[in-house]
Parts: sequence; structure tokens; C-alpha cells
Amino acid sequence: MTTPRSYPKALCSLFGRCGGCANQNVEYGKQLRNKRKMLFERLAHMCATDCIEPVVGLTPPFGYRTRLLMPAIPDGRREPPFRLGLYERHSSRLLDVAGCPVQHPLTLATAAMVQQVLASSPITATAPNSDKGWLHGLGVRVDPQSGAAEVTLVGKSHTIPGGNEIARRIVMLPGVSGVHLSVNPGRSSYLLGDEHVHLAGNKRTVFHLANQAFHVSAGAFFQTSLTGAEILVEQVLGMLPTRFPHLADLYGGVGVFARLTEERWNKAIVAESNPYAVADLHEWIEQTGCRSLRVARGRTEDVMHEVLEPHPDVVILDPPRGGCHPRVISELGRIDSATILYIACSLDALVRDGNLLLDAGYRIDRVTSVDMFPHTDHLEVVARFVR
Repeated sequence: MTTPRSYPKALCSLFGRCGGCANQNVEYGKQLRNKRKMLFERLAHMCATDCIEPVVGLTPPFGYRTRLLMPAIPDGRREPPFRLGLYERHSSRLLDVAGCPVQHPLTLATAAMVQQVLASSPITATAPNSDKGWLHGLGVRVDPQSGAAEVTLVGKSHTIPGGNEIARRIVMLPGVSGVHLSVNPGRSSYLLGDEHVHLAGNKRTVFHLANQAFHVSAGAFFQTSLTGAEILVEQVLGMLPTRFPHLADLYGGVGVFARLTEERWNKAIVAESNPYAVADLHEWIEQTGCRSLRVARGRTEDVMHEVLEPHPDVVILDPPRGGCHPRVISELGRIDSATILYIACSLDALVRDGNLLLDAGYRIDRVTSVDMFPHTDHLEVVARFVR
């Protein structure tokens, strides 16, 4: 067995083995400069370099991840007979993780407590290429402001070994607001399944962002780095007009940007396909009586006729990593005059979709970015397209 390579500048002893942080041994200021250089290289053909602002980093660049997903694997040498951990780099082998410098401490503390509860249950872990076991893994999301934690058991069926008593015990743990089940019939590299079932405690967990409280279901997306999300919101709000008639928030999730700009627009529409996020947004509309905001439920490319009637003055695009469907960009290219903010978690998608917008007559006049996940290669970028 070879001795693991030493990385003296990395805080984490698992650096080089864990698949999480690829750049933790690089001084943080240099990480930010490297990412800005990458922006120049990728966007130089699309806009003037003086449009590209410096990458905004996190202070400190640790403890920022407010979501934790830990796979489980069988281990007959232990009690309970399974382990929770993080994947080794380029491998399906698990590393024992007692602590993780980039995780918010509440996620780790909650996971440790839940593991203690699971230890006294009949739950066993699944394994690749095996029909045995039930538990694929454990998910935890926390709100640093309130200390509330959402716990999700990821299992292969609706039938929990030992019944729902395990959920009732977990929800009694300090800080746990609700317990949920994510059903994934087959074990895969991504733990969570499409179906989420509420088991105990609160159906929705409250996450605070930009002085607003968002009640979010377990199956709905919310940013994994709330510190980075605060900076991202500042950037987005700073790139929008102070007043405009009509907003279209595409791939809008629980309506974060539509809600945070509510005082700026007269009417708004959110396009979203995730049923849990749609239900959360409808609940907020009902509770607040905000009749000027409506929801177009469905894949964004399938509801563009609804989105563009009437034509929006401002469009916010916040697509998943794969970017926008070509039909979305094509339809937006036919708008006479609109400001488009493209929020990208993938530079490849931004370059591809952005070039199509340029071909349609738009130009980029400002690019900002936030280092949402320090020590990784990921970068969240906001590009403003205008005519």
C-alpha cells in the first residue's frame, strides 16, 4: 500500500483522497485569481474584458456547505452493520468522515446524531449490484440562522425497516425540524430519488436568505452554500433595473428571485417543473395574497408561450448545469427588447447558450461571479445580456 501524498497547505487530512475539494492546497487568493483568468479565457470572444469583474470569494472559505449527502455501505464488522461517509476520489469506496472543513458544523453534528439513532434500528445499508439492504444514504440541510435541520433518509422503498418509529425518534433530536424519505428504487451515484415523502415534524423547512424566510420542501432545490447565495443575490439585484413592468423568472424553483424583486415589478411569472418547488411557491402566494405573481408549471421549453405573453422586460435564466433547452434561447431571441440575466453554474452552458443570444442580437455588458464553492473548480457566474 502506497503512502498518501502529503499536502501541507490543505486543512483536511483527507485531501487528495476525498472527491470533494480539488484545490484546497492552493492559497485562496490564488484560487480566485485563477478563476478570473478562466473567465477571461472562456468569455474573451463574447465580451470586452473590462466587463468581467473580479471573482468574489467567501470569508472564510470554509464551513459554507449547508447540505450534506452521505452514502451508506454495509460493514459487518461494525455496529450498526453499515457506514456513512463520503466517496473517495474517482471511486465508489467510502471514506470515514468525522469532520469536513467545508461543511457547516450543523450538518455534521446532525448527521452524527442521526447515525446514533439509526444504530439501534433494524435498518441495513444497500450495496451496488445487490438486492440486500434498504438505506442508500442520508441527507441533511441546515439553516444557519435558525439552526433548523432537515433530515432525509434515502431508501429503496416506501417500507422502512422497523416502521415510522425511526422518524419519530429522529425528529426529537436537537434542531431537527422535519424528517423525510427519498425513495430511490435503484442505487446510483446520485443518492436522491424523484419522490420525497414527509415522515415526521414540519413538512417544510425554513431557510433564510436576503432577509426573507423560504419554506422549502425536501424535494425542492435550495442553494447548498447560503453564504455564497447571499452574495449571488446581491449581484443579481445590482444588475436589475429598480423598476420594470414584467419579470420572467425561468427555472425559478421556489421563486427566490421573483420574491426578492417583488417591489420592482408589476407582474411576474415563474417557470418551474419541480412539483415540490411549485407547491412551495403556490403556498407562499396563497399566504401572502400576491396575485401579481403566477406560476407556469412544466419544463421551461414547454411553457414559453405562457412566459412570453406578454413579453417580459426582464428575464432571469437560472438553468441547471446542463443549461437551457435550445427552444428557450430561440424564443428569447425573438423578444424586441429585454434585459436577460443568465445565472450559470456551468461555464460550458453559459458559453453555448450565450453565443446563441449574441447571434440573436444581444450583447454582454457586465459579468459578475461568486466563488460559491471554494476549493473546487465550480464557479457561479452572472452575465447580463442587453440589446
